[in-house]
Amino acid sequence: MKISIKNFFTIPESESVHPDVKKNFKRNFFANLMDACFWFFGDSFAAAYTIMPVFVSTLTDSPILIGLIPALDGAGWFLPQLFLARTLEGRNRRMPVVRFLGIFDRIPFLFLALGAFLIPQLDKPVALILILVIYALKAFSSGLVALPWQELIATVIPVSHRGRYWGYSLILGKLMGLVGAAITGILLISITYPYNYTTMFSIGFCAVSISYTFLIMNVEPEIPRRNSEETINLLIRIKDVLGKDRNFLIYLMNRGFIFLAGMALAFLTVYGINTYDLPIAQSATFTAIMLVSEIIGFGIWGHLGDRSGYKRVIETSNFLLILGISSLLLVNSLGSLYLVFALMSFAHSGESIADQNFAMEFGTEENRPTYIGMSKTLTGPFFLLAPIIGGSLIQFRGYKSMFLAALIMAVLSFVVIKFFVKDPRKSLHTLETS
Repeated sequence: MKISIKNFFTIPESESVHPDVKKNFKRNFFANLMDACFWFFGDSFAAAYTIMPVFVSTLTDSPILIGLIPALDGAGWFLPQLFLARTLEGRNRRMPVVRFLGIFDRIPFLFLALGAFLIPQLDKPVALILILVIYALKAFSSGLVALPWQELIATVIPVSHRGRYWGYSLILGKLMGLVGAAITGILLISITYPYNYTTMFSIGFCAVSISYTFLIMNVEPEIPRRNSEETINLLIRIKDVLGKDRNFLIYLMNRGFIFLAGMALAFLTVYGINTYDLPIAQSATFTAIMLVSEIIGFGIWGHLGDRSGYKRVIETSNFLLILGISSLLLVNSLGSLYLVFALMSFAHSGESIADQNFAMEFGTEENRPTYIGMSKTLTGPFFLLAPIIGGSLIQFRGYKSMFLAALIMAVLSFVVIKFFVKDPRKSLHTLETS
């Protein structure tokens, strides 16, 4: 057993790693692992694709407004990231920024608990606006800390172990989330609405607060960095990068299409509850299915990414998403819907783990924050639009039309990544001129 653990943390001699990163590798790996575990446990009580849409559906029957939850979740995570890239490029350490913004990433859980507690004293439209505003704060707070946090991970976890880190941290985190889903199911049944949600969000706040104590345990070396020589003007800089690196531009097209295809997953829980007349406590069942599928997926996708690259991960997960959405057009029972939801969640886990790693392999050490930020911010609007478009299609044409539109987007995404994107790891970051 000791040999296995030692081998697990062995960094290849061929990889150039800062001495302090090697020295603190085990500590940082453990700290980030525990941060992920408690974060996912807490976040399971406010899951964007299962718990929160059902919660909002108790305040409105508008598919468009319900769709705002996953839309805000995705857009809030992606949109702010690029705007911190230039600041990070010139900083020798990422930890001070992560420590500061990480606090604001967790406070909205407490606000959600307070908002749910106040629902009986408020008119439904007012309560709905309050919850949506709080959730928007939660989502965009996460987006603000996202890039510094990813850069911290990229600094303290060597590239040889990033896939394994993401795989194992997400597996353990989702296992904790599965425990959270079980607790959620009990709370939804045993406590009167809306105080069941108040309790859930309060537990979530306690858990993510614990995750913060592990996050700040990271020991980050001070690495001299300078701003890249590219122009400071953000718009000109974006144009310059995309003009030089066509491969990255095409990858962004893949992300746009796959985010639009995500409208199918955004409404699947509400679709199941409405179609089969299920109690809201069943949202915890959907959460459990999603988490189990992701636990299996992260273990597989992480190793596949380390071994074969994240282009292969995106290709495979895109293909499985196509199968899942196609099946949605045919399912006619709750059991088959659960199976399709499991398949789509499995595919989504592949997209998630590739999202954390693939953009890091474009560009150079100096401009890596810009590449990561661009991959998020420039495609964030698609994440915001997808559930809104999906909700509009549901309202005026029905669920089948929305699933068909999502299928078309998924096929386009697969074609782009399969035939037009070159693996930057294999091409050694070769840039193509337009």
